[in-house]
Amino acid sequence: MIHLGLDEAGYGPLLGPLVVGMAAFRVADVATAEDLRPRLEGLVTRAKGRRRKDDPTVAIDDSKEVHGRYGVEGLARGVRAAAVAGGLGAPEDLADLLARFGDRPPEAFAGDPWFAAPHEARLAPWDAPAGWPAAFRLRGVEPVGLRVAPVTPAELNEAFDAVGNKGRVLFLATAALLAWALEAWPTDDVEAVLDRQGGRLDYAADLASVFPFHDLAREPAPAGESRYAFRTGGRRVRLRFVTKGDGVSLATGLASMAAKLTRELFMARFNAWFLARHPGLRSTAGYVEDGRRFLADAAAVIDGEGIDRRRLVRSR
Repeated sequence: MIHLGLDEAGYGPLLGPLVVGMAAFRVADVATAEDLRPRLEGLVTRAKGRRRKDDPTVAIDDSKEVHGRYGVEGLARGVRAAAVAGGLGAPEDLADLLARFGDRPPEAFAGDPWFAAPHEARLAPWDAPAGWPAAFRLRGVEPVGLRVAPVTPAELNEAFDAVGNKGRVLFLATAALLAWALEAWPTDDVEAVLDRQGGRLDYAADLASVFPFHDLAREPAPAGESRYAFRTGGRRVRLRFVTKGDGVSLATGLASMAAKLTRELFMARFNAWFLARHPGLRSTAGYVEDGRRFLADAAAVIDGEGIDRRRLVRSR
């Protein structure tokens, strides 16, 4: 069966893209998402706890935990390790990441000059241990897919205008990746773990709008979780919306890391573009308070370049 994880990075900021990530693992037998981490003990680890300097395990976890402890380098290490384990090859930079794992190629973002030159946003190197892919297969777990879907501020503003609801926009972006995954693995049973979106627990109406011709059933679930299931093409699809799902599910944690890494690389290009036009300008991660500071500091560049603020700044 296929275990999918889906999560986002950048839902709250004022600047920079929202990125939805997806990670997929094939397991040799029927299992739940919670079974993946024990099976991969000694290969992957949590970001928390003490580690020896020579510890060969790779941290795959909630992206906030990985980024907080290891920075962008830690995100890159986990994403590249998973890609190599699946025989997919390690991405070298943002352009490569988008070309091979993005829902659109790098050229799709050329309309925003501050996202230009994605090949300059390099990923930290990582040397895979000998036999790394085989070690995963011997545990009955194989990474089979990574995908990231960046949505620029201009695209978000158009979607906000059309849909009128920020949470709905996020759900649709996530559902698009879920639909892609169901087409990519059309015969496998699927369990997908999604981080709860905005504290919601009821997703029945949203799911019915995306999968209108399926007999969607709500299943019993523990506190803090919603579960749904349907059958399609002879296989069973189970969807779980889980509180802190990126910590519960290894696949969701990896999806979170891929999304966060992609956003961080986009923001590196963003800051480099503005710094080249305003030496000494302090960079930003794009979150609301500091984003407003950045916009004030960069006002001369924005006005001098004739930048349409709807391409730069989110309306919600």
